[in-house]
Amino acid sequence: MRLEFKGFAGPVASLSIISLLLVVAVFVPAISKSIKADMNAVQNPVDYSALNVELFPEAGFKTKIILGDVIPKLVESGAIDFEKMKELYSARSGLTEEETNLLTQTAAEPLVITPKNVNFLLNVFWALGIANKNPILDEMSKYDSVGNLASTGGWTLAKGEAMGYFNKIELVTLTAEQQAIFEEVAKNTYRPCCNNPTAFPDCNHGAALLALLELGASQNLTKNELYLLALQANTLWFPQNYLSTAVLMKSKNTDYWGNAQEIVGIKYSSYSGWSANVYKPLQAQNLLPKTQGGGSCGV
Repeated sequence: MRLEFKGFAGPVASLSIISLLLVVAVFVPAISKSIKADMNAVQNPVDYSALNVELFPEAGFKTKIILGDVIPKLVESGAIDFEKMKELYSARSGLTEEETNLLTQTAAEPLVITPKNVNFLLNVFWALGIANKNPILDEMSKYDSVGNLASTGGWTLAKGEAMGYFNKIELVTLTAEQQAIFEEVAKNTYRPCCNNPTAFPDCNHGAALLALLELGASQNLTKNELYLLALQANTLWFPQNYLSTAVLMKSKNTDYWGNAQEIVGIKYSSYSGWSANVYKPLQAQNLLPKTQGGGSCGV
């Protein structure tokens, strides 16, 4: 078939159209691929793998908290029944040597919270959070159904009923100044499984974080250090929620760890706040990440 254009005819015209077709065949797919890559980069500006390493480091987070003999005394009190704990973890490959030591021996080294031990620590600090006597629990005890909350009614690893230990044991004591700092942080930190602050620990995560903050305040951690501690614990307890929050922060060029107080506050860490200010915006931008892990609200 011979192709002719106005002003051109014969072999020259044929050669021109063949060259044009070759250019289209070679360069258009390449340009299209480049455009798609650029669009993906705009739509997914976050390196999820790097964020996973940053948020969930295998080595964990080394805190300034030294537990001393607090946990063995908690076990001795009966708030944690060591035999019940062993039975529970026998179905989970058993208590490790490190976990057994934490329950039975005085700890002299700073506490390290890792992705591997965080759910075990959740159970341990849960018991401490509801058992250790503190003015915050004095207030909570005024709630009519305090014994039916997930944090109290759900604690089944004590010798006897959990309420028999509620706000009864003096293991972590605070000065007036330490208590004021502790209460301020507890009233302004949240968890994405509910809308209550740490100062109303109605579930295991709330009780465990309450205990961690008590321990930190009793050892003179500053407010900023306590907020960071809360973010570190919550990040490991709720990996899906906080990886999403980190993606949002990254998309805004906001430092995740450097804004701990804001992130663990009501806007980003309460259930309704996280849903409205993290989940929905990321869903709209198709930026929701996926991860695994995290503890439930039961033992």
